[in-house]
Amino acid sequence: MPYCQHCGGEVDHLPESPAAEAVNVELEIARVQAERDIEVARISARQERDWNETRVEVAEVEAGSAVEVAAAEAEVVATILAEDAEPEAEPEGAPIVVEAAAEPEPDAPPPPEAEHHREPAKRNNNLFGF
Repeated sequence: MPYCQHCGGEVDHLPESPAAEAVNVELEIARVQAERDIEVARISARQERDWNETRVEVAEVEAGSAVEVAAAEAEVVATILAEDAEPEAEPEGAPIVVEAAAEPEPDAPPPPEAEHHREPAKRNNNLFGF
């Protein structure tokens, strides 16, 4: 059984030296840092998994909307093509007959020209009047 160097009594354990205490402190720091690194890795893995799930959901939504857009465009194109393919329906009702315009009599004088149809008088745009 060991004895205390200060009082001489029996002790159950020997006091640790300062070097042993420093080693224990360094071991505790290393253990805490290892636990921290493990927790950071878990959090990073969880974030990456969530990010990947989000990217998959976004890709699914974009693909679904692209399909809907393509279907709408195809419907519009089909409607346009169907309108072009249909023969034009003949108008219902009595046909309209256009008669030829009556020719003027050869003895009739030509209609008088209106004032605004006459040619305007020529203006001299020369500054000196030449």
